[in-house]
Amino acid sequence: AVVSTQSTGTYESGTALYWEFATQNYDIGFGASFEWEEEGVGENGAAELKVRREPILPILRRSSHEKVITGSHAFPRGGTYLLMFDNSFSLLRSKTVYYRVFYTR
Repeated sequence: AVVSTQSTGTYESGTALYWEFATQNYDIGFGASFEWEEEGVGENGAAELKVRREPILPILRRSSHEKVITGSHAFPRGGTYLLMFDNSFSLLRSKTVYYRVFYTR
């Protein structure tokens, strides 16, 4: 796959999401977004849930083969984080990614 998306939800007792990742031999693109459901009104006037997405980090190449890349984000509300690993700039080189995701209270 060119882009691999790992999703993880927020936890009621948590306050922030932290991530760490590294690659073997080559760099990789990385970005993050946050999704949540919001009540809205559809075209027919009926209530419906709409999925909203907010970018946190744009997908940029990271030198994760030289150092561990870390980051965090405070929970804005309940929802789902999308961590995206993008190898589209280097289709002929597969990557091995090591990552860890954790929460704080």
